[in-house]
Amino acid sequence: MSATILVAGATGLVGSAALDLLLNDARTGRVIALVRKPLPLQHPKLVQWTAPELLAGLRDERVDGVVCALGTTIRNVGGDQAKFIHVDKDLVVGLAQWAMQHGAQRIAVVSAIGADAGSRIFYNRVKGEMERDVEALGLPATHILHPSILTGPRQEKRTGERIGIAVMKAIAPLLPQRYRPMQHDVLARAAVNAAIAGTRGVHRHTTQGIRQLAGA
Repeated sequence: MSATILVAGATGLVGSAALDLLLNDARTGRVIALVRKPLPLQHPKLVQWTAPELLAGLRDERVDGVVCALGTTIRNVGGDQAKFIHVDKDLVVGLAQWAMQHGAQRIAVVSAIGADAGSRIFYNRVKGEMERDVEALGLPATHILHPSILTGPRQEKRTGERIGIAVMKAIAPLLPQRYRPMQHDVLARAAVNAAIAGTRGVHRHTTQGIRQLAGA
């Protein structure tokens, strides 16, 4: 049977790539994009659930798997830590709770290297708390992805990040594998494969594991 997969974060770098992959994957029969505003996209498989308050768009329908690529930056929320927590933790955990209640067998969550609920670093702590709370729900398969810095065609301007990517690319051969820059579409493919056919249990994937999951 073909799978029904929901993707959240479909307007971002990784989420948009995951959406495209899902729509063109023979293993899927229905792809749900959870978005705040309608996407300018049509496809026979595509269903759009829209709501300004993202989780309000969720419906009482069964899904087989979820790709969660939700995330922001502290800069994008004007330095407001509460808003950052809402996007990077509360929305993710709320989505996972809904997935658990609606039959999802697998969830793939894009997190970050250094995630640690006990960290003194705000960003790492929030990501770690999100992972802890998602894992505690006990979905049959939870795949948490820890990419390094991502390369790809971002719509928003991130001057500091572009400089960082350039530097990382230059010194990549000297870095441990897990810290080397990763193409965004490799991460997207890994998330798609995890949501459709990932193995049961809780799994955390860093660079090498992500590439293996993606088949790269």
